[in-house]
Amino acid sequence: MAIDLKNKTILITGASDGIGKNTAFKLASMGANLILVGRNEEKTRKVLEQVKSLSNSTATHLVFLSDLSLSSQVKKLAEEIKKNTKKIDVLFNNAGAFFQEKSITAEGLESTFALNHLNYFLLTHHLLDLLLKAESPRIVNTASQAHVGVDIDFDNLQGERSYSGWKAYQMSKLENILFSYELAERLKNSNITVNSFHPGFVDTNFGENNGGFFGNILKIAKKLIAINEDKGSETSTYLCSSPEVEGISGKYFDKCKVKTSSAQSRNVETRKKLWMVTEEILKKYLT
Repeated sequence: MAIDLKNKTILITGASDGIGKNTAFKLASMGANLILVGRNEEKTRKVLEQVKSLSNSTATHLVFLSDLSLSSQVKKLAEEIKKNTKKIDVLFNNAGAFFQEKSITAEGLESTFALNHLNYFLLTHHLLDLLLKAESPRIVNTASQAHVGVDIDFDNLQGERSYSGWKAYQMSKLENILFSYELAERLKNSNITVNSFHPGFVDTNFGENNGGFFGNILKIAKKLIAINEDKGSETSTYLCSSPEVEGISGKYFDKCKVKTSSAQSRNVETRKKLWMVTEEILKKYLT
């Protein structure tokens, strides 16, 4: 039976490309009202036009432009969203990137950590009130199987001692899962569910901001083994919409099934320490 998302409001970050874009198309065809967040205005508005063509006539959609690697912009984005919507049924934290070379934001933070982890934490924090106004709200966080084989190095959280683009990305995806588990625990007495997922190795433009040898290897790998964007957005669409996951929280999914994440991701002490460290870094943006 077709899923009807009429009157459901779903916020998607990283909506201009890849998994975010294709998830938006699928949710629009189910009747959802979408809040699309992207960095590139031209691409995000193009997605909006495609979403409108897939939607029923009663659906309303909003677009917000923001650089989510900057905590000041994340906070400002949340404030603008609060002015323009009464509730959020699903928050899909999806924006992320891979930086082969170490990059520092205008706020002095390492870009992978800022965009892939701090953004999820801060945007969720500021939108909890809108989620609590929904009947069965969900938070869905894009993670990755790349989290396997790495642990959180709190002494090198932002590449202070040494930087590897791949390790930084791996650690950020581990942080996404740790954050999801801890948030699910903290919200267990509410009606909000929190889950993360692995989308698969998807043939998107992800990582193509990196040139040189790594960029070329990534392009070759995508041609050989990557799944397409439609396939890559199956689990995200499932978690955002399916009645099968109603009430399920604190899980990690792969191919629309619950999967056991790494032992490091299930370390309660690590996830609580990460939460505390994150709050300290973001303290001036949390109020």
